[in-house]
Amino acid sequence: MKKENKSKERFCGNCDSHSAYYYPRQVFCMRRFTANKEPVVDTLWHCEDWNLGAQECCCVSEAKKQAETGENPS
Repeated sequence: MKKENKSKERFCGNCDSHSAYYYPRQVFCMRRFTANKEPVVDTLWHCEDWNLGAQECCCVSEAKKQAETGENPS
């Protein structure tokens, strides 16, 4: 069952154009890719093309946990 995205926070990880890249730290943005911009961006960043995704994703919560603990994935 899909979870509806109720987040009010603007992060690439909850945008409708992202795909996991280097989970959970970085995502691949299809909007930036089609605009010839750097498509690999931080999960907790957002750009001017941000659009809330219809589905909730774990990217943001996992990236926040890593940022809080200072954990560095290997």
